[in-house]
Amino acid sequence: MALDTVSEELTMNFKRTLLSILLLASGPVLAQSTEPVEASISLGYVGTTGNTDTTTFNTEFLLTLRSAPWTHNLKFQALGSQENEETTAERYYLEDKSDFTISERQYVFGKANYTDDRFSGYDYQASAAAGYGVFLLRDDVFSLEAYGGPGYRHNELLDGTAEGEVIFSLGENFSWQISQSSALTQSFTSEVGEELTVSRFEIGLISNIIDRIATKIAFQARNISEVPEGNKKTDTQTSVSLVYSF
Repeated sequence: MALDTVSEELTMNFKRTLLSILLLASGPVLAQSTEPVEASISLGYVGTTGNTDTTTFNTEFLLTLRSAPWTHNLKFQALGSQENEETTAERYYLEDKSDFTISERQYVFGKANYTDDRFSGYDYQASAAAGYGVFLLRDDVFSLEAYGGPGYRHNELLDGTAEGEVIFSLGENFSWQISQSSALTQSFTSEVGEELTVSRFEIGLISNIIDRIATKIAFQARNISEVPEGNKKTDTQTSVSLVYSF
């Protein structure tokens, strides 16, 4: 009986030691990046010929700059599509969000974005906001943050009519490091105004192929509560892209 007890204790100790080694080994891989500069660019393309000639591309550029206590996140997205040499979609989106760290989980932010969608009924839409943000969850695997604050949005219609209004901007970002080679990212933002509300939802699955190259399967949806006559309120985009990180 004594030998059995000793054997069980040795087995348990071995399992605990092995688990500790595995956790320590995986830590640096899964740990959140603290690099001062991170950037990535993705590109997706679809082309068809024959009875119908179509060309569709989408691109995204992401840049993160860290200089304590500041963190700056820049995003640029573009989408273009042609069918039989006629443009059927053309959209550009630019966003910057700068966070000033208060504590490990709290920050204040300033945010601005610009949307140029040639087929939305608007010439462009631009907004700016500032407020408070908090990390509800933050470890080596999961990250969840929420933020909100007041701001202002300017809408320019295709006929030259301009609209401006005070808004309340809110949003959340979620990320899940599924494994050493794959991650899930998701975000939602909504700019609520008295005249109209603009909301954006994005989700993407990134899988590493080799070294700095990965694939990204993504879905985006944008909704405007009120649009000019003849336009739809919701635009969606599903894409598969190659991503290069540097």
